Amino acid sequence: MIKSIDGAVFSRMMLSAAAEIDLNKQKVNELNVFPVPDGDTGTNMSLTLGTVVGEIESLPKDASMADIAKAITHGSLMGARGNSGVITSQILRGVAEGLVNAKGAQATTADIAAALRNGVKVAFKAVRKPVEGTILTVLKDVSAKADQMEKGKATPQETLDAIVVEA
Repeated sequence: MIKSIDGAVFSRMMLSAAAEIDLNKQKVNELNVFPVPDGDTGTNMSLTLGTVVGEIESLPKDASMADIAKAITHGSLMGARGNSGVITSQILRGVAEGLVNAKGAQATTADIAAALRNGVKVAFKAVRKPVEGTILTVLKDVSAKADQMEKGKATPQETLDAIVVEA
């Protein structure tokens, strides 16, 4: 059970997310139909996250949340492939920057909600004409769910479980 998110937990979460996207990239490729069904969204997201993994793995095991956030931001920006990779990099940048702003060394449910709000803000600024029904909508809905969980005094674990279901 996760009581809070420190740098080590955040690293493991990112590595796990990258592995899941890589395993399911073909399913994501098939989901994408906007603006055209180009068939490479999952591949581009996987390649982008692969660079993030490399950056994280180059850090010491006891890296701070700030160092991990910097690695995620740098890796996703440098490794962004295609439009979906660029949007993914902006989402990750916003969330990572939001978690760095956590008041303590460990992120709480309130910090998760704030990080997702920041992810929404950054990602929506990066897209000229945001369209409903895209990953941006998923992000917005996940952020709203995190806000709801924060108001309900949920634990970080309960919040993470709820936002996965919401996504």
